[in-house]
Amino acid sequence: YITLKSRRIEGNLFQFRQMRQVYAHYTDKVQGLIDKVGKKKKGASSSLQDKLERNRLKLSGAEEAHNEFGTVLLAFMEEVTLRYFKDFIALLHMIIQLSINHSADVASVMKKFEETDAGLQRLCAEHGISIAGRLEELRPEARKLDKQAPMEELIISGEEKKEEDNSSVES
Repeated sequence: YITLKSRRIEGNLFQFRQMRQVYAHYTDKVQGLIDKVGKKKKGASSSLQDKLERNRLKLSGAEEAHNEFGTVLLAFMEEVTLRYFKDFIALLHMIIQLSINHSADVASVMKKFEETDAGLQRLCAEHGISIAGRLEELRPEARKLDKQAPMEELIISGEEKKEEDNSSVES
């Protein structure tokens, strides 16, 4: 609907601009002929007078067409604007209602999450489990490795650990 009306308005505006150019052309031409007739001291020739009258007629027709088309175009644009405005209010109302309903749904889910989290905290307290999990314990900084130990010792101890694991698998 919007695209259709926009194209129609754009097309009509283009046509109106062309009419405006024709109207401006005849306005300038008639003014030029009036100036020519005024400069002639002993009276204008009949051919110049005829030309002036023909162009006045064309100017009158161009002005009437320009004004009528412009009036219809403005009325159409006003109608579209009012209709869009009325439709926009209803659309905006629906969007607000949807947002309110969505927010209420999100609040309901968040409330359930809050209750679930409280249950998890109680469960951790009952069983002596950290709510933060073991992630902090598994980090190298948390293990407090001896920063002074040479790298070879760490590698050797790692290899010894592998050998222990292998021997337990073979058994």
